[in-house]
Amino acid sequence: MEPYIEARVPKNWRWNLNTGGGQLMDWIGHHGDIAHWGLGFDLSGPSEIDGYGDFPASNAVWNTAGTYSITCTYRKEVTHYAGDVTITIAGGHPAINMGTKWIGSDGWVWVDRGGFDASNRDWIKPESLPEGLRKVKLYESAEHRRNFLDSVKSRKPTITPVQVAHHSTLPGHLGLISMMVGRKLKWDVASETIENDAEATALLSRPYRAPYKLT
Repeated sequence: MEPYIEARVPKNWRWNLNTGGGQLMDWIGHHGDIAHWGLGFDLSGPSEIDGYGDFPASNAVWNTAGTYSITCTYRKEVTHYAGDVTITIAGGHPAINMGTKWIGSDGWVWVDRGGFDASNRDWIKPESLPEGLRKVKLYESAEHRRNFLDSVKSRKPTITPVQVAHHSTLPGHLGLISMMVGRKLKWDVASETIENDAEATALLSRPYRAPYKLT
């Protein structure tokens, strides 16, 4: 319980750790989803998470990190890629654009909700690629609510089922915990547990205010 402060509502609940997780947790479900989707990590997660954040003073109205950087390492033994994959999650850095950027051996591709850019200008085409030339057949969905209703009828999974949402936000939750304890975390992807760190493990949940409890 806390005293009511107008500066914490309505949308500003995001910047208080009692009710949100800052810009990191506000956006991780969106950009994390796209990053995982593009890499084929929809049902996977990072094995190591190293986060750093600048938190406000203890007496500030808001207490989430305004500037942060998190490095997530996806081990090849888990992903079956030829090498480890690194994802960097950052906020509050003017040099880093909002969105998702994949960087590979042949260049980079960047997207956000309304834009697309690439290091190779030939990759940017105004017209849709013909079906016969597509290497990956994408799940087409114009709108999430319509997609949900269509799935109710067809019994086909939605484009973003709950398992995908869970794995999309994992790097954010673990990154926040890493920032709060001030050290790198090792995550067991299969059992979904933090290895050998009782303090960090305790932050995977939080005490419930009586009489509420998780059943």
